Amino acid sequence: MTPLNATRLTTLLVLLLGSAPAAGQARQARPNRGAVAADHAAASLAGAQVLRAGGNAIDAAVASALALGVVNPTSSGLGGGGFAIVYLARQNTLIALDFREVAPAALTPASFVVDGKVRAELATLGGLAVGVPGELAGLHKLSREYGRLPWPSVVSPARNLARGGFSVSWFLAKAAREFLMGPNRDKPEVTALRHQLAQLGVAGSDWSRRDLAATLADIAKNPRALYQGRLAKSLVKTVADHGGVLTTKDLEAYSVVIRTPLVGTWNGYRIATMPLPSSGGVALLESLALLDNYRATAAWPSERGMQLHWIAEALKHAFADRAAHLGDVDGGSAVAARLLDPTRLKALAKKTDLSRTGPPERYGLPVEADLDDGGTSHVCAIDSEGNAVALTTTVNGYFGSKLITPDGIVLNNQMDDFALRAGAVNQFGLVQSKANLVTPGKRPLSSMTPTLVLDDSGVRGCVGGSGGPYIISATLQVLVSAFGDKLAATDAVSRPRIHHQWKPNELVVLPAMPEHERRVLRAAGHKVVQKDREAVVQLIKRDGSTFDPASDPRKGGRPAITN
Repeated sequence: MTPLNATRLTTLLVLLLGSAPAAGQARQARPNRGAVAADHAAASLAGAQVLRAGGNAIDAAVASALALGVVNPTSSGLGGGGFAIVYLARQNTLIALDFREVAPAALTPASFVVDGKVRAELATLGGLAVGVPGELAGLHKLSREYGRLPWPSVVSPARNLARGGFSVSWFLAKAAREFLMGPNRDKPEVTALRHQLAQLGVAGSDWSRRDLAATLADIAKNPRALYQGRLAKSLVKTVADHGGVLTTKDLEAYSVVIRTPLVGTWNGYRIATMPLPSSGGVALLESLALLDNYRATAAWPSERGMQLHWIAEALKHAFADRAAHLGDVDGGSAVAARLLDPTRLKALAKKTDLSRTGPPERYGLPVEADLDDGGTSHVCAIDSEGNAVALTTTVNGYFGSKLITPDGIVLNNQMDDFALRAGAVNQFGLVQSKANLVTPGKRPLSSMTPTLVLDDSGVRGCVGGSGGPYIISATLQVLVSAFGDKLAATDAVSRPRIHHQWKPNELVVLPAMPEHERRVLRAAGHKVVQKDREAVVQLIKRDGSTFDPASDPRKGGRPAITN
């Protein structure tokens, strides 16, 4: 999509920020050129204006993420959590922030057993599904430690959107309609959310969220407001009223974890991505390394269908390894190192038939399940100094647990990302090993894959996506398209993609996939299945002072560039 130029949108930007940033130094700061790509145009603009006010890429990413929680509660918000990969240009330093949700102290696998049987639906709907939210803690830490503007200044765009209203996107309108007509619409757990969504109207309608605006005003004054005091008690009561065990002590104990990013090499670039509890980083680097190994034995196919076959084979290995080995963060670095060992990956590549796919047993455990996508958002931000943030945030499923607090906060259903029993599958059809069993205080495995691309000149790209396990396959393909095939950002994110997660043994395509490419994939032995949903990717390519951003058209987002 064509990026929005912030200088031509003064009226909308005044609405986003109000009269001015909170501090005089912010008003006097030199504008910082850069680009922001998010799932919604208003969120991209929020980040772009923060850049224009003198903020850096970190400020922009935080402002955009907070705004996304207002304009697209389907996918993210204060009741969720996420990951961020940050590059600080002057220090030439990479940082990984884990603000993933945490299992409450009283939650165990037995919590989901009723009459001797595991009730998987308890991990997707209602109070037991809710993990301790980490988004606010993570965003504030990003702002405080690495940002340039005062905290109230980066909260202001989201607060003004909630208070002044915004245009309902087609994506939000569609998700709300599906929920209001869906099988859970009459359950008592969803009453509050149903009442709120019934007010938003059709796509293009104006919608304000005054309850959330008041919450954001409180948070601007006190970034710990969600973890102690009135807002914390309100959140805990909402969870408890619907069968959950989360407590104020769980909220008070929450902390953001700084981790060491996973860094690999591919096609002359350094690829920096998220370590465990993200499975996405390991799977991405494994897939890229396998593609390099494939290309060491045969030329990259000229036929797009065969390129996609190679990609599918790499993904099948990566998802099989995910199911068998990934989960517990303790010892995670050692696990990742074993999985990404070059000798092991060469052996895996030699097993791969580059002309035809193999049976699931060649890749891992035989478990079948259906696929679905999920509620997640991604923000990319790069500024003129070369600072960059890839930030993915989520409430897990669409509208998370379907619980909303009286303060306008949609709560996650992140407990479904745990295994309720070894070998089980979650709502996304992902096989779960015993390493990912739900445990008090533990962070569940994730598919989020925030990623930065670097070379000797600094950051060259930022990419990440939303959509459950589709995030991994989509991020991989956009990277290959943008930095392997050298496509422009818009072409890279718009290109038809495939998805394969090893189990179920099917290769998913969208209706846009050309028939001749499908024929090639079928001839290679794949069971080709068409589905209408997949990941939504944000991408920024950077070449010196030139920015090429793109927001995936599949969700209606739009990037913004500052001058």
